[in-house]
Amino acid sequence: MKKISCAIIDDEPIARDILEDFVTQDDRLSLQGNYKNAKEALKGIMVQPVELVFLDINMPGLTGFQFLKTMTNPPAVIFTTAYREHALEGFEANAIDYLLKPIAIERFLLSVNKAWKFLRSSVPEVAEAVSNTNDFFFVKADGGLVKILFAEILFIEALKEYVKIVTKEKSVITYHTISGLEDKLPAGKFYRIHRSYIVNIKAITSIEGFTVKINKEELPISRNERDAFVEIVASGKIIAK
Repeated sequence: MKKISCAIIDDEPIARDILEDFVTQDDRLSLQGNYKNAKEALKGIMVQPVELVFLDINMPGLTGFQFLKTMTNPPAVIFTTAYREHALEGFEANAIDYLLKPIAIERFLLSVNKAWKFLRSSVPEVAEAVSNTNDFFFVKADGGLVKILFAEILFIEALKEYVKIVTKEKSVITYHTISGLEDKLPAGKFYRIHRSYIVNIKAITSIEGFTVKINKEELPISRNERDAFVEIVASGKIIAK
């Protein structure tokens, strides 16, 4: 997992300390600078560029908005301020988010989630690249990369912004969408029986009514998919040799 390089820019020492504490607790972030004003930040970021800044709006000298205007290629921004009236102006500046002081850790994490999606979801990574000739793929989990063999997958379950991949030996939870994983699976061997479930056809123990059994697990089949799914499984056409 490539961390997001970031910097804090705020003239209030307490605000900087709180943000630094939050940043260092998040494994997705790498703090490269903690600056007390915009002029100091400009010099520091020229030497040590960052992808993201936590930027206070009201600062002596250059304001947060003025700071951004001085940069040719500004980093992504999460504004931090004690003044709610700046929210609209902040979003008009294409900020990822706007944090109102005092900042709660839950609200901070929500902003980082948005930054991660913006800065990482569109960047191709080794973990995301899968050739149709491979019999495996990698997912990001447990602070590293986990290899998943297609043949070992029993089923995949959507968990809001995460998915759980259940294999013969283990379960792996990764930050991903079920639709994104569906695109990676080999055609003809898996079937999405429900908006929240994809099954490995060869792993199915039985189909009873609107339920698929895989070992001791019982998974729901959506009413829209049930007839087509049963017909395809019964015909054996879905199993690619």
